[in-house]
Amino acid sequence: MGAYSYYLKGGVFANAETANMLLLALGLAGMDWNAVVSVLIPILTFFVGSFISQVLLMRLGEKRWVPLLLTISILMLAFLAILPGDTPYTIFHVGIAFIGSMQFNTFREARGVAMSTLFCTAHLRGCAASLASAVVDDDKKALKKTGYHGGLIATFILGAFLCAKLSQLTGTRTIAFAIIPLVPVLVEVLRNDRT
Repeated sequence: MGAYSYYLKGGVFANAETANMLLLALGLAGMDWNAVVSVLIPILTFFVGSFISQVLLMRLGEKRWVPLLLTISILMLAFLAILPGDTPYTIFHVGIAFIGSMQFNTFREARGVAMSTLFCTAHLRGCAASLASAVVDDDKKALKKTGYHGGLIATFILGAFLCAKLSQLTGTRTIAFAIIPLVPVLVEVLRNDRT
């Protein structure tokens, strides 16, 4: 989603707020108020989405919140995909920042490894730290963690690569492809809830 918003929707990382804060500082330094507003909107949306998702997680519990979050994400992505190509970029930035913040706040760990669905810097550090433990301490669990972090990095890069390539073919509709991995996850979550 970040590659999509950057590549097709005005050079804003709608789901990577560290990058947007950097762009905010650069916009302020250059007194480029349009740039400031364009990144301030997803930053504030991300904050609101994180707040809402945390409240819902606390109120509903993970078992009820996760399927609801996945359903909301799928519906919002489908909505963004059907919008006309001339829709203001801000609509896409808000939608992507909102989805991204809720996913980031909710999905914090996989297979015992702290994770992020939005950026890779922590995974790069985690991969290196786990590999160091595997090499120095001959730690087999650390080697497995290295693989998890590496897999998350590879998946992130593959997603951005596919977004760039698909954008050339499908333009603004490319965001619909972000639904594909969410559907089997939703099915799995719902199936596990029944057992």
